[in-house]
Order: sequence, then structure tokens, then C-alpha cells
Amino acid sequence: MLLSKFLNDKKSRIRCKSGNSLHSNTPAFARLILFDFLSKISIRNSLIFYF
Repeated sequence: MLLSKFLNDKKSRIRCKSGNSLHSNTPAFARLILFDFLSKISIRNSLIFYF
């Protein structure tokens, strides 16, 4: 219970910080989108490979 509270507090603090400095966080955000996109492509390719 205490651990989850700590993690939520940390998460909200990070979110607040990222909101204040959105420009500096843009590369990480773009990287996250790119990674998600690439993982979806690889999953689709593996499904085609299996079937």
C-alpha cells in the first residue's frame, strides 16, 4: 500500500515536471511512439510468419 502511494507520488511529480518542460521531453516522447510503432510491426510480422 505504501509502495503504491510512493510510486503514484513519483509518477505525478514526473508528469508535473514533464508538463513544465514539454520541449525537452519531446525526443523521449517521439522515441516512445516510434518504439510502440516498431513493436506493432514486429508483432504483425511474427503473426504472418506463424500463420
